[in-house]
Amino acid sequence: MASTGDRIKYWSNRWDEGSIGFHKDEVHPMLIKYFDKLFPSGKTGRVFVPLCGKTLDMRWLAGKDISVVGLDAVRMSLEQFFSDQNLQYTEEKAPQLAENGALLKSSDNKIHLYLGDMLNFSPDVEGTFEAVWDRASLVALNREDVSKYVSIIKSLLKPGGRCLLEVMDYDVSIMEDLGDLSTRPPPPHPMYEAELKQLYEPEFTVQYLDRCERLLAGKDIHLQVFLLTKQ
Repeated sequence: MASTGDRIKYWSNRWDEGSIGFHKDEVHPMLIKYFDKLFPSGKTGRVFVPLCGKTLDMRWLAGKDISVVGLDAVRMSLEQFFSDQNLQYTEEKAPQLAENGALLKSSDNKIHLYLGDMLNFSPDVEGTFEAVWDRASLVALNREDVSKYVSIIKSLLKPGGRCLLEVMDYDVSIMEDLGDLSTRPPPPHPMYEAELKQLYEPEFTVQYLDRCERLLAGKDIHLQVFLLTKQ
């Protein structure tokens, strides 16, 4: 079982090496397409973005009058987000998340980004949310951490709250011919509807929304999107 330090070091090394093919220089098309599922009927509120990196999705959501709370274990990713978006921020300590935990707040207070361990996050940190945008966070985790992560996500959503969830569908054997073990998938780990239902039901309904092709390490895979709604 990987320690907390090992988990964080793996992703920190990826950022240090610039091996961040998971970062996209555009807002996620599935978030744009299904935003109305996440916040139906023109509603607004607060959204949590776990393992957020420097995704442009957060600035886009804030532009929709949504309050954004993100979390990542790699400081570089959060600092680059504010730098890339030309946003000013203040910083304060958040020791409940990690020894070096911190909270970076945009000057307009619309975006709060936490530096720390996702598995230490809870409603005690930032309360509960109307929505979660899980942009392949669940499938990025070590498999032994999935159960705790799901419990945290369940606790963060208000009754009726919604989680837009992206997972990957592929056979890991197609990656065996790739040479660099440090960046060879998984992660992201493949995950399927039956496993999602096992993890989230009966507290949540699990609704399949969409599927599309994409490249992962030069290989053709499928991305699937689900809507999870808390009962």
